[in-house]
Amino acid sequence: MRRSAAKSRADKSRTDSVPVSAAPPPSVIQPVETVDIVPGRLTESTWTSMLSQEEGEEVVVDIIAELMEGVVDRCYQVYLKRQLIPFSVWWAQNNLVETLECLHLRRDEGDDPEHELFWQEDPEPQPCATDSWAEGSVPVLHASQEQHTT
Repeated sequence: MRRSAAKSRADKSRTDSVPVSAAPPPSVIQPVETVDIVPGRLTESTWTSMLSQEEGEEVVVDIIAELMEGVVDRCYQVYLKRQLIPFSVWWAQNNLVETLECLHLRRDEGDDPEHELFWQEDPEPQPCATDSWAEGSVPVLHASQEQHTT
């Protein structure tokens, strides 16, 4: 049977038996069915209450995370502000010391006496053999001198 036909029958039976100006029917308490999510341990009503409590906790967690982020940011800003002057003084001192060291060279004290042996002068090198490609190293014979020797 179609839904509209069933509805029209219900409307007809209601109008015939109950007058319009009559008092509302007494409320009937229907027993709530308990559906077990985990049989014998977790019912649907406790499950929904746990879910609503968890949603409330998530809201609180979000609020606490937002507050903590603000607190940590502010603590970091205070830390940076406290470190600004000591860092600036340290940086200026290092640059001043480097600049002065460049302008005023220190005297080199040298190495330990035991390392002095490594810094002795090398002996003179041996003269090299005559290079045949060097200018003036190959004797020049003139043609006129060759005829006299023959």
